[in-house]
Amino acid sequence: MIKNYIKIAWRNLLKNKTFSFINIIGLALGIAITLIIALWVGSELKYDRFYSHTDHLYQVFTRDKFEGEQHTWGGTPMVLGPILQQEHPEIEEVVRVWNVEHNIHQQGNTGFKSSGIAGDSSFFKLFDFDFITGNSNSPLSRPDGLVITQSMAMKLFGNTDVIGKRLQMDSVASLTVEAVIQDIPMNSKFHGNDFFCSMNYLAKNGQTFSDSWTAYNIETYTLLKAGVDLNTTNKNIEKLVSKHTKGQTNAQIYLHPANRWHLYNKSVNGEMVAGNLITIRMFSLIGFFILLIAGINFVNLSTAAADKRSKEVGVRKVIGAPRKSLIYQFLTESLILTLIAGCVAIVIIALVLPFFNTIVQNHVSISADPALFAILFMITLLACALGAGVYPAFVLSSFQPIKALKGATGKLKSGLKPREVLVTLQFTISICLVICTLIVGQQIEYGQDRNSGYESNNLVYLPIEGGIGKNYELIRRELLDQGIALHVSKTWGRITRNGSNSWGYSWANSKPEDYDVVFNNMSSDADFSKTMGVALVAGRDIDVYTYPSDSTALLLNEAAVKRMGLQSPIGAQVITAKGTPYQQIGTVVGVVQDFIFQSPYANIEPLMIQGPNAWFDYIHIRLNHAQNLLSNVKAIKAIFQKYNPNYPLDLQFADDAYALKFVQQQRMAKLTAIFSSLAIFIACLGLFGMVSFATIQRQKEIGIRKVLGASISGIIQMLSQDFIKLVFIATIIASPIAWWIMNQWLADFTYRTTIHWWIFALSGIVAIIIALLTISSLAFKAARANPVDSLRDE
Repeated sequence: MIKNYIKIAWRNLLKNKTFSFINIIGLALGIAITLIIALWVGSELKYDRFYSHTDHLYQVFTRDKFEGEQHTWGGTPMVLGPILQQEHPEIEEVVRVWNVEHNIHQQGNTGFKSSGIAGDSSFFKLFDFDFITGNSNSPLSRPDGLVITQSMAMKLFGNTDVIGKRLQMDSVASLTVEAVIQDIPMNSKFHGNDFFCSMNYLAKNGQTFSDSWTAYNIETYTLLKAGVDLNTTNKNIEKLVSKHTKGQTNAQIYLHPANRWHLYNKSVNGEMVAGNLITIRMFSLIGFFILLIAGINFVNLSTAAADKRSKEVGVRKVIGAPRKSLIYQFLTESLILTLIAGCVAIVIIALVLPFFNTIVQNHVSISADPALFAILFMITLLACALGAGVYPAFVLSSFQPIKALKGATGKLKSGLKPREVLVTLQFTISICLVICTLIVGQQIEYGQDRNSGYESNNLVYLPIEGGIGKNYELIRRELLDQGIALHVSKTWGRITRNGSNSWGYSWANSKPEDYDVVFNNMSSDADFSKTMGVALVAGRDIDVYTYPSDSTALLLNEAAVKRMGLQSPIGAQVITAKGTPYQQIGTVVGVVQDFIFQSPYANIEPLMIQGPNAWFDYIHIRLNHAQNLLSNVKAIKAIFQKYNPNYPLDLQFADDAYALKFVQQQRMAKLTAIFSSLAIFIACLGLFGMVSFATIQRQKEIGIRKVLGASISGIIQMLSQDFIKLVFIATIIASPIAWWIMNQWLADFTYRTTIHWWIFALSGIVAIIIALLTISSLAFKAARANPVDSLRDE
């Protein structure tokens, strides 16, 4: 019997090639998209969850109130770690982590700059990455111990048999390779780091850290003992900072679990809440809806075929076929079609995954967890086969023999029209995705059109490293004398990203609550506004070459002046409050126009640019635009090679760095655009099939109308209007849903676009045009057919 079901099902698929093809392609796309998103979601949910101690692993977060609002962040004081472990026995291990960048090379070679981690000796007890070779127990117990990744070992030595070999770091220290580990997985917060060194190495080679309890520049991780309650521990440690500062700060600390680091990464009112998790949920829903659209195609096309198969059902029932056997027959057809679609989906996944990984910056693959993929694949196929096949099977098997043999199935032609509801649902989802795509794109454009406040063209910067610091004056002089640069400024922080922030300042007429005003910090030796292309609103630039006393000079941005309430800012004294990291007095010599150094979607915050009493870590160069850009870069490389021969030139363009601020939103826009296009395409495949059935069913009616003088345009209108009406209804339904979704999304942006009415109108018009193009070719063909062909046969 099963063999007979399969044989009949296969013949029906071949008999109706067009509709089988539409169903297979639609289902294959739906299955492929759903599984790709499922693989990506699985990878995201595994972020930082593969350590053996994940369930007891936590990062210490700091929480404090500024200007009446609670804030939380992952920075902690350097002195916290040892005290935390000493005073709280429920904590088994504490590891401090500092992100570093160093030039790694063999003796006599230039090498290359790499990102790495400096950590306490017990780092690999908490984060047990896979060791290929070497000391896996305590590789960072020696101050000169170094752990490198497989990629770095291959890049430096060509193999991983490198234990005991020496490497130079910044030409100031020689370290011994203690171990080689597998490359850090992409779903780890430490991905992108190629080496690990001891925190003691930094201290040994001159790196100093503030011992202040309010210098939050270190990440601290803890491992709780088994059976320890997290809430009790957080209650015990929350006032540790306040205790050791004798109440000078109200900052609290708490432990944030490893399984929430990636998903709950958004700070709201002093709590880490769902951030990436919202994105994961959103795209999971998109995958589900696309699969739903493909399933709706199956249901619509199967039930629309009822008239063609009604006689078959009638004959089967007359000769004694029970309804159960008919249901099995139609479910078998559904299963075969779904299996074929599943095979096509595997091919699509294999072809599309590399492109998808490029967009999401991940390494999603079937091979990462083949067992999980197989389970997901089988569940998806079964869900499609049953979900899309059950309804048509029960509908087709329910026809009464007499009516079926007469070709009058009845149930599908009167009362509620399920197919119309399903088509409307398809286009509602598709139009909703189109609206979301347009609004996301508009928000990105809105941010890109915002004036950055500085001139990014012909502005480059590079880090101060190696011999650059001691040779800075010679480098600066050569850049200017050779006409390579118009202006040069040594800074702390980059123009595209400030160095840090601090609080605890006072000034004339300041109030006690002004202690909580957070200022972003930068520094400059000279020509800040000229180099960056930032307008001076009042006063002058800091310039230690012309004004030696500018070592304590300050520049403020407009936001800082406004927040401080300074009517005449030039000459104002700014004093750091007692007990904060800095004990100095600064005099405001100038005010610069607000410029964007953080997110282009956020308000510009107060900024304080200090004179050379602060430290420096970058050089900014305003290139001479009168000279060729490539010639300038070549000349800069020669100068820095002369004064810093052991370091590769790490030159970065400010406009490229600014463009990176839009990458996350652009990635979301690209994915949404792709998914919305596929949703429209799958919906139109179904619409194409529906119109095909409609023209077949109304073939004689069309012939009679043509004989009676109906025009081609009239017939096209007759065939199109019902379907276009459904698309119009879908637009009405989709618009408020999409508005609500996008309004929630835009709430995360301070600087946000306005949702305009024309976006909804445009989305509806686009959908209607696409539907018309889909319908018109079939309708035109039916309208031009010779009426004799449709009327001569019964």
